[in-house]
Amino acid sequence: MIKYYICAALAVLFTAISQILLKFGANKTKDKKILKKYLNAYVILGYAIFFIVTLLNLYAYKYLPIKMAVVFLPFTFVFVALLSLAVLREKMNKQQIISSLIIITGVVIYNL
Repeated sequence: MIKYYICAALAVLFTAISQILLKFGANKTKDKKILKKYLNAYVILGYAIFFIVTLLNLYAYKYLPIKMAVVFLPFTFVFVALLSLAVLREKMNKQQIISSLIIITGVVIYNL
């Protein structure tokens, strides 16, 4: 049973990573042409990781109770905020910090 939880957690982490890759790829190219801007290596890798996330979710949620699915998914927002802080050097504003704390609190209360 633990392998399904690991797959669900990896899917959340990979979703955050792929979103960071998509933004990094879109920002990297200053070219105005749409194909060059949105079909670079970072964007393609981001979409490939999204495909892997889909497979991980199908595998994990086939065996996990739906109650656990709703516990894992909100952490994507927290991981995206943390990764954008670390990788993209974006600053977290007060609203992002408060919303991340609300997500974590909600997950804890939901599981009581």
